[in-house]
Amino acid sequence: MDQENLEYLKEKLKYTGFDKDLNEALEKQIKAKNEAFELPHTMEIDGKKMDFNLHFRKSNTSERYFLNKFDGTLHNVNPDIAPKEHTFYNNQSVTAKEAFNLMEGRAVKKGMLNANNEPYQAWMQLDFKEKDKNNNFKIESFHENYGYDSREALSKLPIKELQDSTKSEWLVKAFEKGNVYPVTMEKGGKEELMYVSANPQFKSVNVYDAEMKMVKSKDLMVSKDQGKEVKEGQQAKKNQAPEMKNVPKEPKKGKGARV
Repeated sequence: MDQENLEYLKEKLKYTGFDKDLNEALEKQIKAKNEAFELPHTMEIDGKKMDFNLHFRKSNTSERYFLNKFDGTLHNVNPDIAPKEHTFYNNQSVTAKEAFNLMEGRAVKKGMLNANNEPYQAWMQLDFKEKDKNNNFKIESFHENYGYDSREALSKLPIKELQDSTKSEWLVKAFEKGNVYPVTMEKGGKEELMYVSANPQFKSVNVYDAEMKMVKSKDLMVSKDQGKEVKEGQQAKKNQAPEMKNVPKEPKKGKGARV
């Protein structure tokens, strides 16, 4: 057994969001030296059940194994509604939590390579109205040149966390991974807990209240001058030595889920 290959695959699983849950089964399968094998796994993410089936295959030119893809099945809380199924491929570099977010209908920002192996950034989102020849949902892609900037979109809203450089970094990171993220909105001298998620197609931000009901973002948008002040405040704090206290924690996730 190629020990280096095994350790590489363990790291791959960890990065993808499966931690050490599959390590024992993985090692057993590699020792068996089959040409290909699958590892099933189930998670609960944000209170919903999601099944995964990971596909591994041995190289045609060596004894090394690779994770080629994984199938994701998201179950609806209503058992009468059929689950959603989609296959994510290795070259998409999608994590388990990002797969969940995509199958929930949200967009995720990923680093990709074009036909010339040149890197670029793009948002991806599943289109549940159309499937391809492999029975996967069509993937909508919004290239970085499309003009959707996370910070610019968020700065149009009275989000208190944007005034703190560290909290702002946490917010943007979670936002671009497709998470629904809690923020404090300042409006009319009052603070209110709300949630935000990305909407690159319409170059906007989805806003939800504390009960996860959609809120009209245009009713919350700040003026251009206020948005400029927020950006200037962020830049000024970036030029200062960062403080590591009072760093917000990510919202609680299901067992085994990664951001």
